[in-house]
Amino acid sequence: MEKAITYLTQHPFFFVIAVIISLMILFSSLRKIMGMFLLLAALFVLYAAYLQISGGHVPELFKSFEQTVGNWFHLLGDLFTWLFSLLKFPKKGMV
Repeated sequence: MEKAITYLTQHPFFFVIAVIISLMILFSSLRKIMGMFLLLAALFVLYAAYLQISGGHVPELFKSFEQTVGNWFHLLGDLFTWLFSLLKFPKKGMV
């Protein structure tokens, strides 16, 4: 493993090629995972719609899921607000 790392660091052309291939593999994997997540989310929504139409009992799972998703959106919103404010007005002394 150390020989491969040494070889790549000594040959920048091959290092760039290796980085590009690694990024392609990473994004391909993330794309497949996101596709599977979207499929599961669609099935989840269809099941919730079926329960709503048929007048079935909505399980506690849906209620807790709704609360969890709301908390995550709130957390992500706060995070992005903080990041944008940091980028907009950086504090002195920060690199």
